Amino acid sequence: MRYSLRYQERDFDLEEGEFVVGRAVTCQLSLDDPLVSRAHARFLTNVDGVTLDDLGSRNGVKVNGEKVNGVRRLEHGDQVLIGQQEIVLLIRRDIGADTLVQVTTNDRDVFGLMGALADKALGLGRGDEAERLVGQQLDQLLADVESGRGPSPENLERGARYALRIAAAMLSSRWNDYLFRHHAAQKRHFPAPVVDELYTVLRKVRNPSPVALRNYLNVLRAQELGPADRFLVNRIEGLERLIGAR
Repeated sequence: MRYSLRYQERDFDLEEGEFVVGRAVTCQLSLDDPLVSRAHARFLTNVDGVTLDDLGSRNGVKVNGEKVNGVRRLEHGDQVLIGQQEIVLLIRRDIGADTLVQVTTNDRDVFGLMGALADKALGLGRGDEAERLVGQQLDQLLADVESGRGPSPENLERGARYALRIAAAMLSSRWNDYLFRHHAAQKRHFPAPVVDELYTVLRKVRNPSPVALRNYLNVLRAQELGPADRFLVNRIEGLERLIGAR
């Protein structure tokens, strides 16, 4: 397995051993945030996975909105809040498996049997089960489109639908952010029904982060917009106001 931390569109690989996050320049990841202590938190990676512990910071550490007390084992997609900075743990298969997925992404369904099982899980309202089934495929799809490898339109559309349905079932900001990054990489507007659904979901999500949405809006605003597109962008800007009001 390969482990990495995603922070502000950049991935930091986790090798075996410790990875310290804090405000000090000596940390492996130095954060410019007054709410972050000099040595704030430590990620420890070994053959069993990744754990996180608070190094006695002033403002604490949260994982998926819950404060960390002691050592916390992390899972794929866990959202770690240090100060005001959000970091996501990503777990991927080994390089050979990743390469296989990347080669086939362009020309066939990347979800396969796992997608069929995820559809059934979502039909039963089991978003967490669907996330386990297709989460890695979704992350690989996003990595492909962000790196310009060009997944097929069918795979992109299906990936967006899964992310939206999992976001609605789990009320997790991780999958809302996924949608913003997914469409930003394509420089593509959300269809109106997706915007409607996001209004519903974001009213319920705990601790939604505005970062990915702001980046997406910056991409849209940089384009030449006709009246219909301008209307959609105005509605997406309303999502930013909705998050800010919470």
